[in-house]
Amino acid sequence: MSSPSPRVLEKRRRILEAAQAVMLRTGLRAATMEAIAKAAGIAKPTLYAQFSDKDAVFDALIDDLVCDKSETFARAFDIDAPLDERVGNAMAEMYGSIADMLEGSPHAAELVSEPHRLGRKFKEVDDAILARLAGAFSDAGIEEPERLATMLLASGSGILAKFPDGSAVRAAIRLLCERVIRGSFRAG
Repeated sequence: MSSPSPRVLEKRRRILEAAQAVMLRTGLRAATMEAIAKAAGIAKPTLYAQFSDKDAVFDALIDDLVCDKSETFARAFDIDAPLDERVGNAMAEMYGSIADMLEGSPHAAELVSEPHRLGRKFKEVDDAILARLAGAFSDAGIEEPERLATMLLASGSGILAKFPDGSAVRAAIRLLCERVIRGSFRAG
């Protein structure tokens, strides 16, 4: 199977950017294919040629978000720094980038809590991140590495839900990781 042409890829990118803007502005339930097409500057038949319905558009957005989440974590985690900084930076950037995207949307809670699709789509990447964190904690000699990794990821999700913007999310997660991971070395 051949790769899509650059023109098709550009059109898809434009559609997904428009869809994200519409969904952040109106919410998932109120978003329409007509509004997405208008925001992308294309005709509805062109949109339907790419996506069967708004759920397919939302699924594509989630796929991109999952990919970005994984890449953001890996980029920040794979640096030469102390463990608490590596974990803190990776989690801060991962959750902070999501907060940046959602910032200002009156529908952020609805979009983040879309339970069936988000849970299913994020599970695989979350499991991979959990395994990387637990492995790093185990290599560092920290007791109960999987439990610590699970607690930090759950805390990151909670911070994302409670803090107002990406900067606050990043700062809170870095502080959490610094205190918890450094404390684990002393206790371990």
